Amino acid sequence: MVGERTEVNNDVIEEFSLEITDVQLEDDGKYNCQVTPTDDDPRVLLSDEVTVTVIAPPNQVLIDGGDIKSLVLGVPTNITCRADGGKPAPEMLWYKEGTGRITNNTYTIATTNESTKVTDVISIVTLKATNADHEKRIECRAKNEALREPLSTYVTLNVQYKPRINMSHNISRPMRENDYVRFSCDGDANPREVHWRWLRNGHTIGGQTRSYLDIAQISSDYHQNTITCEATNIIGSTVAEITLDILYEPKFIGVNQYIPVDLNKSVTLTCNATGNPQPQIRWRRSDSQAPLSETTTLTLSRIGKEDLGMYICEASALYGAFTTKKLDVYLLLKGPPEIKSKLKQFAEPDLDGKVSCLVRSVPYPDQILWIRNKKIIDYAQSGRYSITQTQMADGVENILHISHLTPSDFGEYICTVFNGYGNDTKTIVLAETESLHLSYIIGAVCGGVAVLLFIAGACILYHRFKSSDNESYAETDSHTEFKKREKSDSPSDFTKSTLMDEWRQNLNYHCPTEFDEINNINNVYNDPRLNTSGYGTLKSDNIINGYENHNGHLFSDYTHRSDESFPVENMNGYNTTNYGTSTFRSGSRTDFMKPDYSGDPYRLPPANLSTTQLATNV
Repeated sequence: MVGERTEVNNDVIEEFSLEITDVQLEDDGKYNCQVTPTDDDPRVLLSDEVTVTVIAPPNQVLIDGGDIKSLVLGVPTNITCRADGGKPAPEMLWYKEGTGRITNNTYTIATTNESTKVTDVISIVTLKATNADHEKRIECRAKNEALREPLSTYVTLNVQYKPRINMSHNISRPMRENDYVRFSCDGDANPREVHWRWLRNGHTIGGQTRSYLDIAQISSDYHQNTITCEATNIIGSTVAEITLDILYEPKFIGVNQYIPVDLNKSVTLTCNATGNPQPQIRWRRSDSQAPLSETTTLTLSRIGKEDLGMYICEASALYGAFTTKKLDVYLLLKGPPEIKSKLKQFAEPDLDGKVSCLVRSVPYPDQILWIRNKKIIDYAQSGRYSITQTQMADGVENILHISHLTPSDFGEYICTVFNGYGNDTKTIVLAETESLHLSYIIGAVCGGVAVLLFIAGACILYHRFKSSDNESYAETDSHTEFKKREKSDSPSDFTKSTLMDEWRQNLNYHCPTEFDEINNINNVYNDPRLNTSGYGTLKSDNIINGYENHNGHLFSDYTHRSDESFPVENMNGYNTTNYGTSTFRSGSRTDFMKPDYSGDPYRLPPANLSTTQLATNV
């Protein structure tokens, strides 16, 4: 107690106060001032109660989770702030950088300790983060009467989101088949660690874990496919996709090229093609440009023999975007089978051999039998015989295989074939391969060497003759020599010099060294586009069609097409029927003295007598 006694007008006044130093929370309560009795005044005096309230600031303000608060974009997230030990309970306030105080979606939980009378406060704010909230500060403040300035703390928002991506490719024009295409995905994500996956029509493309996908030559199979790019981080996955529109040339699909028919019946030929743009279909005969149909089907009624043969289905892209595609379709007459194999075939002893039975059969054979020594061969029991069969357009090739040929295996084999229109039988002889005698081989080699020596000798003689001729020109004054020849030349001399010129031309033709024009002739002969047979193009090696087997290959009909190259004999106006292969001119020609070589690529022009001196000492 602190106070003093004073006298005022003979009255004694005593005033005493209770002073509390270092106030503690336990000092909080009700207080009374009591005057005890004295000898002069036995009364007990008690003052009114006085309440002492002790206030205290909170210990500190803390936000759970550290200085960085991660939120998922668009997902409501609670942020908790604590202020413990305050008396009275502190008021909790929330602020967002750039926005100000947050008044919505906050609530407070206060817990008071009865013994200490302090209150622990928890305040929670619920935020639904936006892109703009990233790296913004959220501040929590606590204030009560014990604080002159509020206590505060803050966290920085880290707004996380799944990848946001865009998909593109490197083709700026319409995409075409066989283009190199790179699909790329780019964008942003938080966290930035992203795993990539590529899908085609919903199925994962193996081994593609980068942000791009390369297709070296994109095919038409990708048309209308969906290419998907998927990016994933710990927040989630995002996909971007492109549906492809690929331009590609017409392609025939599911077309039966070989149609067996009966005479006087009707048949419908079908030709389906795909492409982008969708192709237009046109039917025509192989020997005509006139269209028979411009739809996918061609119907022929009451088929006659003249209707048999090859038809062409043409698939054309709109606006000439691609080359027109053509497919040959054969109309084949049904009938009894016919064996077209060689009747004598060869094999070597002690090796595996085979006998081929080549059958033209429309429709395909129902059964093929092999007979040896008047008995049908049982392949299962024989242990040495087996068969293989290859199906062709208008028949089959049935091959009888014989393991480890012995002398007894050579001889006659009978092939018998059946179909619904009849049957055919042929006897095929299997003979030993004839070996070429050594003397024939030696003779052929010697003959080849002799031919090479002859050609080499001719070239050497030509070069020597040319060398001496050039020396003679160098030694003789051209003007003087020309005058001498004007005086001495006779018709016979002129003829000799002209024939000499022709001989030189002939050598130049066969031993070319300095004349580039000869290369043009070689190019003509070597041009693979020329068809000098005059029969046209070989259409298919998969058609037996009644032709004999030649050198192990099957040949089809020859059909001359208008788009083929013309025969060599008509090239450049040169007619080989007049000159043959000789480079000498015929003595019977009336234009002998003034021949015209302007259109002849096979001969060199003669020497110009007005500028050239002939060697007189040859």
